[in-house]
Amino acid sequence: MYALSIRFVLPETTDWEAMRQLARDRAPMYEGLAGLVTKAFVLDPETREYGGNYVWESAEAADAFLVSDLFQGAVAKLGEASEVRRYEVPAAVGLETSTAVRS
Repeated sequence: MYALSIRFVLPETTDWEAMRQLARDRAPMYEGLAGLVTKAFVLDPETREYGGNYVWESAEAADAFLVSDLFQGAVAKLGEASEVRRYEVPAAVGLETSTAVRS
């Protein structure tokens, strides 16, 4: 498995409640996405970061996501990602859920 950690730095004027709602609205778009094991939407108003932590079945699935319409739509809305980090995942726990969790 492989992980991606992607961050966008947003403007100081960002409405963080709107970003929380955007994450909840976008979560269903990722259900059933080829090769995706899990995704967590993350944000930090202090650092002005919004993004996601993803676990993929393979490096190829992660790479395919980065050129997908879904990711490119996020780039069009939020600007270029300030950080895209890749990691090998040699072991993981708690990945049994396959439905979006919206808090």
